[in-house]
Amino acid sequence: MTRRLLLGLGALAFAACVTTPPPHPRALEANNICTEYLSQGDLTRAEVQCDLGIQFSPQYADLWVNKGLIALKRGQKDQAKELFIKALRLNQDQAQAYNNLGYIYLGDQQFGKAHDNFQRALKVNPDYTEARYNLSLAFRGLGQSDKAKKELRTIIEVNPALADPYKELGLIAIEEGSLETAAEELTKATQLDPQFVDAWMALGNTLVESGKPCDAKDAYSSCIEADANNIVCRNNIINAEKKCKLQDKALTDVKERAAGQKTADSEFSAALKFREQGLVNDEERAYKRCLKYDPKYVLCHYGLFELFKSRSDEKLASVACKNFLKFANETEYQSQVATCQQYVRD
Repeated sequence: MTRRLLLGLGALAFAACVTTPPPHPRALEANNICTEYLSQGDLTRAEVQCDLGIQFSPQYADLWVNKGLIALKRGQKDQAKELFIKALRLNQDQAQAYNNLGYIYLGDQQFGKAHDNFQRALKVNPDYTEARYNLSLAFRGLGQSDKAKKELRTIIEVNPALADPYKELGLIAIEEGSLETAAEELTKATQLDPQFVDAWMALGNTLVESGKPCDAKDAYSSCIEADANNIVCRNNIINAEKKCKLQDKALTDVKERAAGQKTADSEFSAALKFREQGLVNDEERAYKRCLKYDPKYVLCHYGLFELFKSRSDEKLASVACKNFLKFANETEYQSQVATCQQYVRD
């Protein structure tokens, strides 16, 4: 079972479309052979078969769609567009012609026209997965990420084994600044398809931005395993490895200093370092050690508040806020005091 969408354009064998007059049996046969040659990349023989089929049934729209695909694969975009339009004049329910037209407009960044054609394809066939995926890309191009996510989640609901929708949701999350969500979606994509180079690359980039270069190094390594000649992943893994070594050294230094000095200041500094690295449990322990050495250390109380709030632990967040307000100087910590007062009231 495939775990990837055919994001390019596939050839069209006989479909149950109404045409007038009905296609000649020799036209149907020629179309099937044309489809086979297209899938093999033999455009010359595919064209011969399609032209032969057209001689038997010049009004058979599916043959004109495959002729358009041949032109598109040869880089003849304008000619391909004309052939897809011709197919639609012969059969207004030719869903793949709509999808292929939309694909061309999508490549030209004419997102409005692309959107309209993908919608028409789905009106003919709501189960047309490639058209729905392409529609999500058009929505992204139009800046309508919520609509894009809705289409992608529809695909996942129907085809949960497909990796591409998860990758696309990850990219949208990156654009929205939700790096944790992005990493989750991209991880799902790579689990479904371990050879998904683009998903591994995006996951590595996301982990670097999230301050997790050691994990990013592993993602880039998997990217290279899937594509040994991928220059971007090869360059990025070198940078991730350097950052990973620096991170390991910095964390070691922080832990050694915190263990040696045994002061509230050193523990607060350690907590900030742990926060930068995304080590939430170590950050929490450092704040608590800080308050063990100095129960009135307001910034450690506030740090605990922010940490508990981020994981929606309202009870502990409220306690930390009240402790902060008990010891904080309102003039010195004006914005933090206002934040905590509002949180406690709410």
